[in-house]
This record gives sequence, structure tokens and C-alpha cells, in this order.
Amino acid sequence: MSDSVTLSACLKRLSWSPDRLAREINRVCGGGTISDKAPYNWLKGSLPRRQLPEIVARILSEKLGEPVTVRDLWPDRFPAPVAEKATLPRQRSAGIAPDPLPAQDMVATAVDWLVGNDPPMTCRLRGEEVDPHILSVLEDRSAQLRRLGDERAGELVMDWAVQELRWTRKLIAECSYGRATGLRLHRTAAELAQVVGWMAADLDMAGQSERHLLAALRSARIAGDRALAAYVISCLSYRFTWSGQGREALRLIQIARKGTQDEAPGPGQALLASRLARAYAALGDAVGCRRALDEAQELIEADGECRTEPWASWVTPAVLVADAGRSWLDVGRSAWAERHLVRGLELFGESQPLNRLLHWTSLAEARLAHGDVDGAAAATWEALGLWERVTSHRARVRLTRLRSRFARCDAMVARQIAQDTAEVLDEARRLASCG
Repeated sequence: MSDSVTLSACLKRLSWSPDRLAREINRVCGGGTISDKAPYNWLKGSLPRRQLPEIVARILSEKLGEPVTVRDLWPDRFPAPVAEKATLPRQRSAGIAPDPLPAQDMVATAVDWLVGNDPPMTCRLRGEEVDPHILSVLEDRSAQLRRLGDERAGELVMDWAVQELRWTRKLIAECSYGRATGLRLHRTAAELAQVVGWMAADLDMAGQSERHLLAALRSARIAGDRALAAYVISCLSYRFTWSGQGREALRLIQIARKGTQDEAPGPGQALLASRLARAYAALGDAVGCRRALDEAQELIEADGECRTEPWASWVTPAVLVADAGRSWLDVGRSAWAERHLVRGLELFGESQPLNRLLHWTSLAEARLAHGDVDGAAAATWEALGLWERVTSHRARVRLTRLRSRFARCDAMVARQIAQDTAEVLDEARRLASCG
């Protein structure tokens, strides 16, 4: 097989000309990085220079929604260490964290989804036929891993989801299937990549999170599932909200909502409105925040035979009420935040321990904001009681911040909860270092 065969096949699957690949490289790396004609020479046998092999492999991996390595594209022409850098799972297992992608790249990708034509889903005629029973098991496993992520999260669950994602991509790349099965395969790949991306974000693996979420977006596009694609974009928006990039968060969630404005009301649309509220809150826009929260409430309460997609099954009134509390906290309305958080936690019951842990810390922050140290300590103890059940970087950051705030208080209860929180976090660090 010549060096150009795999590259040519990848471009054909994307319906890309070599010029289009050149434009994508220049978009990622900056205008003028290569000429429009350079990829034509690669197809004739010449080699990309400097870091371009890795960049080409990364672009194709993201656009196809499956791993493409430098060695796949140019067998035996580059040393193994270079080839290995193109695969995200290897990077993480080797302790090399991929750098976060530029915010403008993610916004541009979302805009492309909004205004672009989705690639046609074609059948694959070569290879062993995908058994419908295997596909059903894979879809069930995807739902199970999503629930595990909601309940516990952590790197172990994420690794499991990565393995299922690899298996799904193997079926897509090597097996035969008709159009209906192909749509289901790509939808499952999108859901699994979203699960991995979301858990990576919660573990503070920003680069991996972004790349998996972008892969999820591309798979959702191939599957023709605009609602799922919008949900993935909303996850990117939410990640920007966490990191204090409110303008980028707002832009992304507005794109997601614009692209699904014709969708029926229901949990998925309510979640988008709720995340719009969080973006407004991050910018200090109380009016926009309230408007979006009111809309989220209307959407979740809307009558009709709305079908809830598997990826939206976790979106309940409890989630939306508690998230409204966090939005009001971000805007600086601590009393309103407390009312919503208390009600949301009541509605949760014993479900979604990770969400409950995070919302207990938000409630503690809200109570501290208006001087209720005893109430804040009680909320923090509730959060600590859930700590052993989940592994969350966000929760660790929240608890660390609370410990610092309690340490500055003179009250005995504040000193006690600061000490208890420090002991729990120190024990968690000790166990992590032993592992």
C-alpha cells in the first residue's frame, strides 16, 4: 500500500478536496501555514514538514470521529514517538496531557454545524455485518456508563467508556451495515464520546475533554441528530462557564439553541435554556439569567408526548431547580440561590450523588455569602458525606475553597468544619498517591 492511500481514503470519506484539507490546517495553525496545493503533493508521495503530520492526523481524527495516527497516514516514514502523539488515549496513559484547544476553534466548529451541510451517511459494504443484537447491547452499555458517570464519575469509569468508544469506532470502520444501522452506530459513538468528554472535564483534563466533545459533535452530525449535537455544544459551553470564559460560553450555547429552535419542548431543550442562564450569570447579566431560567421551567413543564432522548434522561426538575440556584449564586443573589438549592436538593432524594455533592457546596457558599456560618457548615458536612462515593475535580476545588473561607471565620463550628474538610481532602490525596 502506498503512503497516500490512507490519506486519500480519509479525504474521500469526508468528501474533502486536498484544498479543503489545506484550508483546515490554515484555520487551525494560522493563515499561510501551507499553500492550498501542498496536500496534492502529499497524495503524490511527498511528506509534510515539521509538526504537520501530527496536525493532519489530529484534524482527521476529529473530523472522522475515530483515531487516525501519523503511522496510519505515512507508514514507516516517521518514528513511533511522533505517531503516538496523535492518539489521545496514549497521551493520557503516558501522562502527557493534550493542550486545550483555542476557544475560537470550538466556536468556529459550532458555527460550521449551525450553517453547514451535514455529511451524508452512507452504507458500508465490506467486512462482517454488524449484528443488531450487538448494536443493542452497545447502546445499553452507553446508557449504563452515562448513569455510572452521573453516580460516581472518576477515571475508572472514563477508561471503561473509552474502551466502548474504541469498539464502536472499530465497528464503524471495519464492519458492513446499512444506513439505519450506520446512523445508530454513529449516534452511539457520539454519546460515548460525550460521556468521555464530560468525565474528562470533571477530572480537569481540559484538552482531552474538548477533543472528545468535538469528536462527539462530528459523530452526531453524521448521525443527523441535531438535538444530540446541540447537547454536545452545550457541554463545551458549560466547560467554558466553569473556567470563567463567559463570553465564549454564551456564544456556544446561543449557537446550540439556534440550531434546535424547531425541536419540540422537553428535557433536552430545558437543559439548553438552563445552561444559557449559567452563561448569562457568568457575565453578571441578571436579566438574561432570569429570562433563560423562566424559559427552562416552561420547557420542562410543557405538555405533549415529548420523547426523552437517552442522553437527556438525567435532566429532571431537581436538576433544573438546583442549577437555577447556582445561576443565582453566580449573579450574586445568595438568598434566591439558597431557596432554589434547598428545593432542588429535596427533589433529588437519593439520586445523582455527584450532582448533590456539588449543590451542597453551592448551598454552603450561598449561606456564607449572607453570614449563615452554621447553615454553611451543615451543608458542607452533607457534601463531605458524599465525598467517598465520587471522584470529582470540581468538587475538590469547591471544598478547598470552602475550607479556606471557613478558616477565616472565628466561630467554633467554622474551625471544626475547616479541620474536617482538610482531613477528608488530605486523605483523598494520600490514597491517590498510593494508587
